[in-house]
Amino acid sequence: MRSRIPAAALIAASRLLVAAGPGGTEEVGPRINVLRIEPRGSDVSIRFHLEGALNPELARKIEAGLETAIRYDIRLYRQYRWWFDRFLDARVYRVSVTFDPVTHEYVISETMDGKPLGRSTTRDFSEVAQRLVSGENLLVFHVVPDRPRRNLYVSMRATFDSGYLFAFIPVDARTSWKKSRRFELTGGGP
Repeated sequence: MRSRIPAAALIAASRLLVAAGPGGTEEVGPRINVLRIEPRGSDVSIRFHLEGALNPELARKIEAGLETAIRYDIRLYRQYRWWFDRFLDARVYRVSVTFDPVTHEYVISETMDGKPLGRSTTRDFSEVAQRLVSGENLLVFHVVPDRPRRNLYVSMRATFDSGYLFAFIPVDARTSWKKSRRFELTGGGP
C-alpha cells in the first residue's frame, strides 16, 4: 500500500524551496563580496575578497596535508550601452596551500595562467586563510594601446573544492560572477 504525503507537508516543502531559491534577496554560500579596480596607465590591478569559503572541513583538509586550491577566473570586458558587451581578455589566478608535517609550515603557491607568481611559507594559519580568500594590488591585465580603454569592467568568480558526494566523488563549487564598476584607462587608444 502506498502512503500519501499530506498536502500541507508538500506546501510547506515547496515554500522552503522557493525561499531558498535564486529569488532570495541574499546569496547563500561563498561569494566574492569585494572587487575593486585600480587602473594605472595601461595596467589593471584588482583588490578582492571571497567570503564564506573557509569552513572547518576545509581547514581540516589543509591540516591533513592535502593541497587545497582556489581558482579565480577573471575577465575583462568593454561595456556598450545598447549592444552586447565585448570580451577583451581573461586570466586565471590560482592560490594553493599545502601543509608540510615535517617542518610544520604551510606552503602557499600563486600562479597566473599556470605561470608561477610566488611561493612562500608560513606557520600562521590566519595568514594562509587571508592569502586564499583575498588579493591586494594583483596585476591582472596590461591593455595594449590599440585595445579599447573606456567603459571597461572586470568580472570575477571563484572555483574551489567543496567536498565529496557519496564520500568519493569530488565536487567543485563556484561563486556567481561579481562585476566591478566601470572604469577607463589613461593614455591613448580607442
